[in-house]
Order: sequence, then structure tokens, then C-alpha cells
Amino acid sequence: MKASIRIASLAIMTLVTTAGLGAAQQTLRISTHHSSTSPEIEQVVKPFKEFIEKESGGSIEVRVFPNAVLHKPAEGFKALASGVTDIAPAYPTFQSRAFTLNHASSLPMAFANNYIGGRVNEELYADFYRDEWKPFRILPLFYPVSGTFDLLSTKPITTLADIQKLKIRTGGQSQSEIIEKIGATPVVISSAETYSAFQQGVVDAVLLGPANIISFKVDEIGKYYVPLSLTRVGILWAISEATYDSLSPEHRDILFRASRLAGVNYADFYENETERALDQMRDEGIEFVELSQDDKDKIASLLQPMWDDFIASDEKAGDLVTALRSKADQYSGLTSEGFRDLQLNDPVMGMMPSASN
Repeated sequence: MKASIRIASLAIMTLVTTAGLGAAQQTLRISTHHSSTSPEIEQVVKPFKEFIEKESGGSIEVRVFPNAVLHKPAEGFKALASGVTDIAPAYPTFQSRAFTLNHASSLPMAFANNYIGGRVNEELYADFYRDEWKPFRILPLFYPVSGTFDLLSTKPITTLADIQKLKIRTGGQSQSEIIEKIGATPVVISSAETYSAFQQGVVDAVLLGPANIISFKVDEIGKYYVPLSLTRVGILWAISEATYDSLSPEHRDILFRASRLAGVNYADFYENETERALDQMRDEGIEFVELSQDDKDKIASLLQPMWDDFIASDEKAGDLVTALRSKADQYSGLTSEGFRDLQLNDPVMGMMPSASN
């Protein structure tokens, strides 16, 4: 048993002797597909790294590998389990058949903002999400949600009927189902091909978050923005189980506290980038379209069957939806300050199997 743990530890963490500390130093690798200059690296990953290194007194070195140099976005699960990396984002959407309950985050209009989504996901983890993650041999650090997905169109939109005439780019899976349910035509196109497809008229509109509208530069093409808040994506940031097992209790506690702060920074990052993107689109003269309340109600009604199907998909799904909606209502209006206070002073217990949690 000791030999197997030692082998796993060597495969996943680099141990070097640090003369100044007179002890072995552990190196944790964080990998992501985001650019080294992206706001996510600056606002989330770097503070996470700095907190761990400072609180550990230098006994943990954190190395960051951006730009998908260690693995592609969809390969986070495999990279963590095989020892390619130690910490990485793992998207349930990339392993859609392996999950049922964890797709709750992507249900239509599940969360009003990133703060609510991040807190509720963590509170739901122990009772509903945990069992679906066990086969991947990874453990949760924090469980945020992405920014909201809205519409940007080259064609004028004033009503739901206008949307229903459009061909809309999606990332596939639940996003395509959402577009189908509201009566439009989904077209699955990769991120890399979205700009050219939009520019060439292969699609009339794109389903993207405001920040990605800017990063993909499709604001250069689209003229009409419709803030529908149709869906979000759950993004579990995880650590390899073998890496976690190799950490001392003190280092596990540092990682837990660092993760609480990272969850706050991640939600702030998405909320701030969304506001910045919206301001930029306004400055560029993109028209913001507000649908009538009647049309909004129709969209909600058209999307309700996705909730019904989810409830029917698993014996625990009904209880999950009840808990999700109750908690989302409880945290209605949760702000950055309120979320920070909760995460740092009243953190969710039951995610990582440590003494502190």
C-alpha cells in the first residue's frame, strides 16, 4: 500500500529538496486551456497560486500551464487521473454521458448570477453530485458556473417570432436542445470556427456569453444583442485524488482555504468580464433588444420540459431540483460581498475529505 502511494505521488508531484527550508518541497501543477494573458489567469489562477505559496511558507511551489500545453479542455478528466496535471477544470459537458445530476447547472435559467450558482453547486455536491465524480478519481476544489449565454444576431430581433426564424450557433448538447425548444434552428459549430461561420452567414446568430462575444470577436459581426440568460455551464475545478492523498493535513487545509477564495474570484471574474463586455458592445453601437414580458414567459414555458425531463432522468433528480430552486431562492440577490463573506466565513463542508472540510 505504501509503495503504491509512493509511486502515485512521484508520478503526480515533483519533490525537490529546498536547502532554505531543510525539507522536501512539493510542486503542484495547474493546467488550463486559457491564454496566459487571459483575465481568468490574472484574476483567478495567479491569486490561487500566490495564496498557496505564501500560506505554505514556500513549501508548496505552484506551476501554471496555460494555453492547453498539457491537455485540451475536454481532456481534463483524463489528465488529472493519469498524472499529467494536478489541478485543472473539468467540464461535465465534455463527458455528458457520464453524468446526469451534474447537468443541473446547465438547466435553462437555473441561476440568476454567478454567485448564486457557485454557492448552490457546492451545497448540492455532497448529497447529489459526489457519486458521479467518484469514477474519475478526482476531488472538487470549487464548483463555479460560467457566465450566462445570450444571443447576438446579424438580423433584427424584436420578438420571439423573430428568434424562431434564425439559425443559431451553439456548442451542442443542452445548448442545442434549448435553441430547439424555443423554436429556432441550432447549428453546432466549434469555438475556432464560430467567427468565420457567423461572418459568412452560415448562422444568423450565436449563443454565447458577453465575455466570449468579445473574446471571439463576433461583436465585429453581430448587430443585435438579446440578453435572455438562457443557460450557464458548471465547471468543477478539481485536484487529482492521488495528489490530494499525498498532501499533509496542513497543506490540505491551505488548499481548502485557497479554493474558497478562488471560488469568489472566479465568480467576480465572470461578473466583471460580463459587465465590461456589455459596456464595450454598447460603445460599439450594438443594439440591445429587450423582449416583452409575454415573450419571456413563452420562452420559460417552452423550456420547462427540459426541467421535467431532467426530473424523470434519475430517482434523485426531483429532490435535486427542489433543493436547487429552494437554495437559489434563498440566495436571491446574492452579491460579491455576500458571497465572499459566505465562502470565507461560512464555507460549505462536505466536498473535500479533509479535517477542515
